[in-house]
Amino acid sequence: MDWNKQDDIKLQQRFRLKPTQIIILSFVLMIGIGTLLLTLPISTVDNMGMHPIDALFVSTSASCVTGLTVVDAGNELSFFGKCVLLLLIQVGGLGIMTLGTLVAHAMGYRFRQRESQILQESLNQSTRAGLFALIQRMIKYTLVVEGFFAVLLSWHFYPEFGWEGIGYGIFHSVSAFCNAGFDLFGNYDSLTRRADDFFLLGCLGTLIVLGGIGFTVMYDCIHTRNWRKLSFHTKIVIVSTLALIVIGGLLIYVIDAQNSRTLGNLPLDEQLAQSFFTSISCRTAGFNTFDLGQATQITQLVMIILMFIGASPLSTGGGIKSTTFFIILLSMWSVIRGKKQIVVFGRQISKELQEQSFAIFTMATIWVVSAGIMLSVIDGKVHDLEKVVFETVSAFGTVGMGIGITNEWDMWGKLLLSLTMLVGRVGILTFMMSVVVQRDSIVKYPEGNIMIG
Repeated sequence: MDWNKQDDIKLQQRFRLKPTQIIILSFVLMIGIGTLLLTLPISTVDNMGMHPIDALFVSTSASCVTGLTVVDAGNELSFFGKCVLLLLIQVGGLGIMTLGTLVAHAMGYRFRQRESQILQESLNQSTRAGLFALIQRMIKYTLVVEGFFAVLLSWHFYPEFGWEGIGYGIFHSVSAFCNAGFDLFGNYDSLTRRADDFFLLGCLGTLIVLGGIGFTVMYDCIHTRNWRKLSFHTKIVIVSTLALIVIGGLLIYVIDAQNSRTLGNLPLDEQLAQSFFTSISCRTAGFNTFDLGQATQITQLVMIILMFIGASPLSTGGGIKSTTFFIILLSMWSVIRGKKQIVVFGRQISKELQEQSFAIFTMATIWVVSAGIMLSVIDGKVHDLEKVVFETVSAFGTVGMGIGITNEWDMWGKLLLSLTMLVGRVGILTFMMSVVVQRDSIVKYPEGNIMIG
């Protein structure tokens, strides 16, 4: 009898899902529900429903707050379909486990140790202390920020759309704060017909930045209000975010300012506004103010780099994260200078963080390159390689910036891009940890010397 109990325990442990696997399954479940709803006749204007593959692609894109789409959301989706899309964006931005935890906690459910561990993994926290307070702050900040800008945008859209402007205001506020990049303006134009609307660009740009810096940084800035007292993480996020926005915006302006197909024929204020908005949007939002396919190859390369880096941890954005990129740069600089320690803002960055950063960067690069090669094979050389790479990085960084080829992929291309969006949303490290068996080795081997460099 005892042997049977032990055998049952071993069997349960063998088939017990890891926290990282449960996180991924929660997104898979949400994507599945969204796919089913979007295939219903009520979801489209023509009462035909979306094709299952297209529904899966759009549901994945919305749940992973990406923005790549194979349907014209503004013209082809019904009111019900738009509501489904909005709900997927909102839940995907916050995370289905975050919202589920809040409801369960409000109903008095007491979380066990393993459930707290899963929640800790989903929020990328090093400790379980204060998890529920963090979730409450996340929900509160989301409602306040989205609500405030929804009012501003509704007021802005009312003269053009009437009472429908309220729906436009709510949808675009949620889409921008969640860094999703979906819009309802139709014809796959994004913001190209509204590129001179500085108020709209200002509101959306602010929402993208707030959603991209992360909830812990927002809390720290609101309650500290003193640079010296800000946490080490907050300082790194602010510095890296501002640097990427400024450098990206200046590069886009300098490179494309003479390109008559994008910024060349615009006045200086519009050139600067669009350049910096594009730099902000590249960081995982996906709105575009000009035809990206007409931009120079160097500008597209700059955008690919920004998309690959992405937003900050515990935000609504994707990518390898700005802090990861910042640590990699500091690590390389310390090697060049012959320093054994990385010290910034009076704090030392641990070797473990450096190793994790390089691991994330390497795994993300391998995934993007592999996915790009497979997409090129699937594409059959129909499109230029740089467009395929752009599309791949846009999916991985959950950016959603299209370069005009998204709706031309066949079934296998859409499925591969859907998987890439999922990996980019949950994080490459989380995804790899969910599929690789982890075992600690008790055997210590002698070190070997290898010549490098």
